[in-house]
Amino acid sequence: MSEKPYDNMHDFVESVYNLCQTISRVANENTDRRSSSIALLIHLYIKKIALDNNIDVSGFKEPKSINLIPIFEYISHNNIELYDFENIKITDVDTSKREDLEKFALTHIYYITQTNL
Repeated sequence: MSEKPYDNMHDFVESVYNLCQTISRVANENTDRRSSSIALLIHLYIKKIALDNNIDVSGFKEPKSINLIPIFEYISHNNIELYDFENIKITDVDTSKREDLEKFALTHIYYITQTNL
């Protein structure tokens, strides 16, 4: 993890929050329980990050397009190595470690952004 804090935390939270809302909406429209579960995981993750950084998500409006740049900058800034979902094992994720949960949520975000919602 980087020594210097990420300067664009508000934009990161807003981007992840908006992406989460989109995933949730699409999952509900398609009655996709797996995507709904992923959206919930991401929602809980970003809610905690927002709380830790005193960011109020209630004022966020759904944009026409989601700025993904802050997400990828955050991953790069913090040197987060995402999981390879093709080869992940249950033992790769330690749910007692905040870093592993963050990595798991961000890996889902990465994979989702590489496909069409």
